[in-house]
Amino acid sequence: MIHWAQRIEKELEKVLQHVTGTEQMKSIYNEKKSQFEIKRNNPKDLVDRVARDISKLLNSKRKALEKLAREAEQLQKEHVWQDGVTENDISYYDSKADSDYMEDGEEEIPTEISSSLELEFVPDPNFKNKVNYSSSAVQIPTDIYKGSPVILNELNWTQALERVFIENRREDSSLRWQVFGSATGVTRYYPATPWRAPNKIDLYDVRRRPWYIQGASSPKDMVIIVDVSGSVSGLTLKLMKTSVVEMLDTLSDDDYVNVARFNEKADAVVPCFKTLVQANVRNKKIFKEAVMHMQAKGTTDYKS
Repeated sequence: MIHWAQRIEKELEKVLQHVTGTEQMKSIYNEKKSQFEIKRNNPKDLVDRVARDISKLLNSKRKALEKLAREAEQLQKEHVWQDGVTENDISYYDSKADSDYMEDGEEEIPTEISSSLELEFVPDPNFKNKVNYSSSAVQIPTDIYKGSPVILNELNWTQALERVFIENRREDSSLRWQVFGSATGVTRYYPATPWRAPNKIDLYDVRRRPWYIQGASSPKDMVIIVDVSGSVSGLTLKLMKTSVVEMLDTLSDDDYVNVARFNEKADAVVPCFKTLVQANVRNKKIFKEAVMHMQAKGTTDYKS
């Protein structure tokens, strides 16, 4: 055993020297040590300097966000509703204009003629994408009609946010994406870039994003009760499971939730969750898995 331990020790030493490159670092230092100098650092000073840098960075982002929120509130307040507004009255870049297609093998066939603005894009390593800094882009959920008066009025007044986006970037060049999400489902983001949905199916809706939900709603406690008696088997149960999953997706870390099922008796779908639990990613995943395994059987006893 001692012999094995000594061999393992030697092998580990060889591997570590090879992987870490300590010998190479030593030789490089010895060759060029005249170019280096050793300084003693004060840990407290280092932490203070890093803290100041982080505070400065976050303050600039906070100021940009506050300015955007302030301007958006003012613009919305000053906006005059237009009943007769049409798509021809609104100019904007529809980020999905080039991706609204059907699949036919490997070919992409446009489904409709778009009235979207045509923009030129240039590669930007900061965004790892092609962008246009002169304009913002708009994303509208697939299930919302772009020509409705509600959407057109929203596009009309949010157009002025482009000025705020550009000013924010001019004041802080380290800013990345700036996004405005509306209760109508309209998303306006800057800089403009074509929208690319995963798997060619666009189900994105800003109102379902965690950051939007967390900012737009107050913390809440929720108990979801599901009837799993035999009368809800088949498609009904499938729809109920989907509804519960969608409801869970609307919750954020600020919310607390539990899910119960009942037929002749009532119990929690997750046995170890006896009380309300935080609606974080982990807990919601556990709930979803338990909900999808629910089976319909027995009779309904509402007194249970």
